[in-house]
Amino acid sequence: MENNNRKRAIDTEFLRSVIDDDKEFEKELFAIFSENAHRNITKMEDAIKDGDNNSWYMASHAFKGASASIGAFDLSKVLEYAQKHPEDNAEGKSEILKKVREEFALVLDFINEEILDK
Repeated sequence: MENNNRKRAIDTEFLRSVIDDDKEFEKELFAIFSENAHRNITKMEDAIKDGDNNSWYMASHAFKGASASIGAFDLSKVLEYAQKHPEDNAEGKSEILKKVREEFALVLDFINEEILDK
C-alpha cells in the first residue's frame, strides 16, 4: 500500500504534459522545487517560533503553488489547509507542519526513486 501512496506523490502524467516530457528540465525543476521547499519549511518553522501569522501564510501559499505546479497534489492540499489556518496556535501549526513534512518526504522519495534513478 505504501508504494501506491508514493506513486501518487506526484501526478507524473500532469507534470510531463506541462513540461512536454523534457527529462532535463524535469530534473532542474525538481532541484529548484526541493531547494525552495526546504526554505519554505524553515520559514514555516520560524513563523511558529515568532508567532508570525503573515509569514506562515506567505510560506505555505508559495509552497502550495510550487507543489501544485509539479503535480504534488496531496502535498498542495496539506499546504492549502496550512494557508487557511494562519491564526492557529503554535501547537496547531506544529501539527500541520508535521503533516507537511510527511507529505514532502513522500514527494522526495518519489522524485529520488521513481524519477531521478531512471
